[in-house]
Amino acid sequence: MARPADPLDEQVSRRPDVLDWWMNHADPGLGFPRYPMEERLIHRYFSETPFFDWQTKEGLAITQAGNDWENFRRVHTRQEFEEILAKRAGTEYHVDGELVPIPGAPAMCKMSKNGVWVVRKIDRPESQERSNNPQNPFPETELLGTYYIVGENVYMAPSIGDVVGNRLLSAATSLSTFFDKAKTLPSFSPTTGYSYLPQTQQKSSGAASGTQSPSQSREGSVAPGADPMSSRAGSVAPEPQVDGSKSSSSAHDSRLLAQSLQMAIQFGEEYTDENPLLGEPGAFKFASSTAAVKKRKADEEAAAQKAREAKAAAAASASNSPAGSPKPEAEKGAPTPPAVFTDAKASATEKVKKEERRKRKRSKATLTSPSTPVSGNTPAPSSSGG
Repeated sequence: MARPADPLDEQVSRRPDVLDWWMNHADPGLGFPRYPMEERLIHRYFSETPFFDWQTKEGLAITQAGNDWENFRRVHTRQEFEEILAKRAGTEYHVDGELVPIPGAPAMCKMSKNGVWVVRKIDRPESQERSNNPQNPFPETELLGTYYIVGENVYMAPSIGDVVGNRLLSAATSLSTFFDKAKTLPSFSPTTGYSYLPQTQQKSSGAASGTQSPSQSREGSVAPGADPMSSRAGSVAPEPQVDGSKSSSSAHDSRLLAQSLQMAIQFGEEYTDENPLLGEPGAFKFASSTAAVKKRKADEEAAAQKAREAKAAAAASASNSPAGSPKPEAEKGAPTPPAVFTDAKASATEKVKKEERRKRKRSKATLTSPSTPVSGNTPAPSSSGG
């Protein structure tokens, strides 16, 4: 399958054979001096490029000039040729402007021109109202294209849509390259969140922080019950040596995730600092302001001081009061708390009770009985033998 032709705005046309004909083989009747790319040759040189449309008014005139000397002379006279084209409706090519001197040219080249010609393809609609100017009866024109002749090269100016599309394509390509590069940079850790440093920089920073003294930072401290190997980067504990295999890396990541979830469940509601952090990695904020933390500390210190003063005052009043002084009304009316019984007190109480029961038994044994002599007031019993 044949390769499709490139768009015209991506092509460059150059015709050295036309220049050779103009310099060496053109009709002598055109006059001298001749030099490459002078204004008499612009229309003819442009007609030999792939940008030229032979259906325009210029194409018809150049075709007729092959058999008519007068038309051939007009085609190679720029001003006269453009005046004839302006009197007719249709599509034509018009050379805009003149060559300007090269800025900063040496003194010997003050008359040197920049050699850049601008050719515009325009259309003069026949439906428009004709003007009273016989030299330009169709003043309204529509621009169809712009071309540049720089030296011997001819270029077609791209359309605005092509320029915008090319810029958008360039931006999209750059963004795609950026995202391909950036997606390999982020590294997530449950303790530090996302980081976007290159892998080499992460390793070097981790190795440098590992040589620091433990007293310099508590960042690497391990919570109770946690695996020391899962400590964050920069701690004193060495980083786990993970080989380059995919399975080992996946197992290590799974273990870190499980330990992170366990620690989040176990210590999620605990804080070890006075002003804990709230939020999520990348959006942390303090729970209280610095002023609120200072005020809370001052209130706690004041309350502790008041408690100490009250305790000292109570101790001083107790030491200064006499032993036999009556108790305050509040203390008199207060009920006596029940005694606290222990095993030792219970055994002693039982012994006392047993001793009391023994004494009562002895006292009962000394009371009046049939064998006990009666007192003098008691009549003596009669004797049966008497």
